Amino acid sequence: MILRTICLILTTFLLFIGELQSAIPDRAGWWKFDNAADLQKAEPGFGIDLTLVGSHTATPGHEAGDGAVLIGPGSYYKMQHQISANGGGSKVNEYTLQFDFKIPANGVWHTFFQTDINNSNDGDLFINTSGNIGVAAAGYGTYQIIPGEWYRLIVSVKNGSHFTYYLDGQLVMNGNFQAIDDRFSLENLLLVFADEDGEDSDIICSELAVWDHPLTAEQAAELGGFGHITGPFVMTRIPYLQAQGSNTMTVCWHDISTAGTGVQYGLDSTLGLAMTGSSEVISDPYRWHTVKLNGLQPNSRYFYKVQSGGAESAMYAFKTLPDPTYKGKLRFLLLSDTHATDTTMAGKVLRAAKDKISELYGPDIENHVSGIFHSGDVVVSGNIPGQYSKQYFKPLSALSSNIPTMVVAGNHEGESPYFYQYLKLDDQSAFPQLPSLKEKVWFLKAGNSLFIGMNTNIIDPYGAAQANWLNAKLNEAENDSIIDFVFLFFHHPPFSELWVVGGTDYVVNVLFPIIKKYTKVQQMYYGHTHGFERGTITSGDAGADFRIICSGGGGGPNDPWREGENRDFNDIHKTFNHYFFQILEIDIENHSFRNSMYSLGNNNDPRNSELMDTWYKSKNQAGPETPGLLNFEITGNHIQFNTSEFSGSDSLMSVHFQVIDSLQSSNIVIDSITHWTNIYNIDQYFKPVDINKGINLLQSTISLAQLNEGKNYYFRVRYRDHNLKWSDWSGLTSFSTLGTEEIQGRHQGYYLDQNIPNPFRNHTKFTYRIPEKCEVIFRVYDKNHRIIMEINEGIKDKGTHILDFNAENLASDIYVYEMNAKNVTLSKKMLLIN
Repeated sequence: MILRTICLILTTFLLFIGELQSAIPDRAGWWKFDNAADLQKAEPGFGIDLTLVGSHTATPGHEAGDGAVLIGPGSYYKMQHQISANGGGSKVNEYTLQFDFKIPANGVWHTFFQTDINNSNDGDLFINTSGNIGVAAAGYGTYQIIPGEWYRLIVSVKNGSHFTYYLDGQLVMNGNFQAIDDRFSLENLLLVFADEDGEDSDIICSELAVWDHPLTAEQAAELGGFGHITGPFVMTRIPYLQAQGSNTMTVCWHDISTAGTGVQYGLDSTLGLAMTGSSEVISDPYRWHTVKLNGLQPNSRYFYKVQSGGAESAMYAFKTLPDPTYKGKLRFLLLSDTHATDTTMAGKVLRAAKDKISELYGPDIENHVSGIFHSGDVVVSGNIPGQYSKQYFKPLSALSSNIPTMVVAGNHEGESPYFYQYLKLDDQSAFPQLPSLKEKVWFLKAGNSLFIGMNTNIIDPYGAAQANWLNAKLNEAENDSIIDFVFLFFHHPPFSELWVVGGTDYVVNVLFPIIKKYTKVQQMYYGHTHGFERGTITSGDAGADFRIICSGGGGGPNDPWREGENRDFNDIHKTFNHYFFQILEIDIENHSFRNSMYSLGNNNDPRNSELMDTWYKSKNQAGPETPGLLNFEITGNHIQFNTSEFSGSDSLMSVHFQVIDSLQSSNIVIDSITHWTNIYNIDQYFKPVDINKGINLLQSTISLAQLNEGKNYYFRVRYRDHNLKWSDWSGLTSFSTLGTEEIQGRHQGYYLDQNIPNPFRNHTKFTYRIPEKCEVIFRVYDKNHRIIMEINEGIKDKGTHILDFNAENLASDIYVYEMNAKNVTLSKKMLLIN
């Protein structure tokens, strides 16, 4: 009992010491520049206001709502830090400074601070003309500052021991330190951004802080920054899962060591099983270790650790895919275009995705999400090996050790061999025997769904081969009773509203005709455009419509709304220039799925993983009932068709009508689809605008200029619901553009509607309106203009009336019905089909 108590006390003490070493202590002074009216003001409780020498300008900070200050040559701040002498001298010898900054350009000098309170000497820390941070007395780091990007600089000083600086939490330079009370020691003032001879070009600062002792490397790392990697960055023993299956999982990771590649794993945290693997050099120092686990149980959670170089990783967990008998739900995270030199937004998107998954389903994310599908552009330049760790594996590490990832190549990967060395998709390859295509086209079956990844970079040499394979694979899926849904992934869009030049003819002219032949393709996902776009492609075959989704908001710089550079496409319903992620949930038992988009907004319109869009498909849900034409109205130079109310188990998404010139030729004169929404562009407050807001889908209007005067036409309509199910077409209803006689009658207040239904069997209705009480007589003529029937309605009151017409004794043919009221005669054609 005594021994257990001692161990508990010792453990508690060690934990306390660890927390003490890494916790961020209070700042002695802190300035955030958020108050444009008082930029020098200190944060409440953290020091004294700065004193300005010269001038400065308020400017936006690194996020919406954050402020910053622009200060230039000859201007600086006097900081009263209020730190007492320390470090064994008469001055301040131990302290830390923080600068959140960016610079407009390299090629000129910038300075951070000056310890000489009279500004009569050189500055004490610079960015030189090459973009390196340092000072001659301490030395310069090798990392080059990128103009226009935010950084967090931490300068930790302990005279007589160290002069160290960190960028975004990473060590940049262990500089030559100075003696106690020497050059880097502080008097009662510190001059910020000051230099005596003009080496103080424009610098923008959004946060400034000072501590009364030197921060450690762990504390600098905890303060973090804006995502830059300042040197060769190897994520040692951080697993990346891929190539999942019901009985397999491939585990990969980096380590500079060649020795001891292995994975310990098991169904609980005691592990108990082990598998060895191999490693390969991507490019020094990036060595990729791979272990393929076989013989796993379906739909089972496994715990595991990776081992290499004589060390092991932390404990992680993954879950295998279910077997074909599984009837539950599968979920997948959908991403694209996470690449950026500054990975701040990619990191935010991926952490937000993890938080949302945990919020919706639970913190054991591997139990709730079966995979990640990424539509490409994982790095800025695929031929620079170091970018994969910095721009892809590090941001994705929030998820990739628990959830396996399948990715297709984007144009920024550029078919680099480095990219394909990282992929281990032998079992999923569409062309396993063809090295040139081995991991460039893949497929994965999970539950009732088939996922296909294609390569739109290589359409010249391999476009036909991919198209032929896709056709065969979709035909196979069409005849597979287990498969309900097919989802496609590639990088390039068919067309794009945000980035018009980003589309590719290969998708539209080659892939679309193949996809339209089959009913199981539900959605195609792509990127390239940095934003969200959702649309629908209408197919000629019933049930073959499919959605197109741009997933390119994973962290690359947003594509803006910019006059002259965007285009509104009718097939795209919603466009947001936001950062976002998607979750696809497939309900196998109910043969349905739901896709949700969660937005982080952008710098002008920030959002907190807001559910911005959601859509669905239920395979067995019935489509809408057949609509009809109620009437049409001619106003000025336009004709408006008023169609019946929507009836069905879902809601109205699209109205599709056609105008046909005759029953004999069936030539379509007008073919038009209108959708329930059209979110395109933004307003003055950066909020999305719905161009179709307030639209009445039951009223379809065309210009009379599109038709020939006095000619008979036929109208038909169908409805599509949000489940992408179409109704049947309505019957053809004949109408004519108004001749002189009918125009005159209308001006006098007389009106004869088109009969409903039309065409008709046995019975139809004539609706008419008269402006005053009078006798009304109807006559029906055959196509030779012979009277075959006369109906006297008698004296009718002013208003609208309906005549039920019985044609049981008439043969199928085209007839003319005519209304006579006072001196007005109106007529229309009708088609009887018995």
